[in-house]
Amino acid sequence: MKMIKRIAVCTGLAFAATAMFAAPIAVAEETKLVAKKRSAPVYPRGAERRKIEGHVIVTYNVDTEGKVSDVAVAEAVPAGVFDDAAVKAVSKWKYEPPANTVEGAKAKISFRL
Repeated sequence: MKMIKRIAVCTGLAFAATAMFAAPIAVAEETKLVAKKRSAPVYPRGAERRKIEGHVIVTYNVDTEGKVSDVAVAEAVPAGVFDDAAVKAVSKWKYEPPANTVEGAKAKISFRL
């Protein structure tokens, strides 16, 4: 597995992971989600062998316990290559418990070699 290559900084959060970047986007301005745990996705072996890079934008909800649910792919480039890896990783994310359930949070996960 490759070593950490880059750090993505967005809305005051720094997050680094092997061959992956994750940055929350388009969450309602009044909602301040604070990440406690972000799992890096596993780079699909076939995509790594073929040197394919891309990104996935996922939508998800965060309940009042900080757990992520209803993760869905909103956009994937290239389609079908990184979808499963992104959904599995985001499903494991945890946040500081928000006052109310947050629906429609989004994150862009970039896969780069």
